[in-house]
Amino acid sequence: MVEYRLKNGKSVIVRKPLVKDAEAIINIISAADTETDFLVRNPGEFHTTVEQEQKIISNMLNNANEEWFVAECDGKVVGLCSVGIVRNTQRCRHRAEVTFVLLKDYCGIGIGGKLMQECIHWCKDKGITQIELTVAADNKRAINMYENFGFKTTGKFPKALRYPDGTFADEQFMVLYI
Repeated sequence: MVEYRLKNGKSVIVRKPLVKDAEAIINIISAADTETDFLVRNPGEFHTTVEQEQKIISNMLNNANEEWFVAECDGKVVGLCSVGIVRNTQRCRHRAEVTFVLLKDYCGIGIGGKLMQECIHWCKDKGITQIELTVAADNKRAINMYENFGFKTTGKFPKALRYPDGTFADEQFMVLYI
């Protein structure tokens, strides 16, 4: 558990999730799905129960190839990220993928950066040399943060996201070599 000071003067605690965080995690993912078009789901497509989420957390806590971090601010869990080895084969164990979910009211104050710091630290401890992610190409705030950490865009997935109104969005593929 690490406590950080944020841009707005508040503090955030970044820690591993606990099984008791299951409902909070479900609420964050469900809320974030309604707050942004930058995620891979439409609102209402996330159907994990508290019991299922508890099992997912428990399994993750016992898996050496992945890690989750939650961000706790104002006494509640407001975001999370996961980092994990892409594939546990000799040729791919140097690669990890990260994903993020953060409530809209907590964007832009440094929480995402603190979560990323923890992911990078985990990767270094595991001997990982390549961190990968995908991001909606029009998510400029996230892309800016990733670039500030040294991520480079290596390609795009055209029309990777299809919205209910029939429009599409590209995703960028980004990599950080550490």
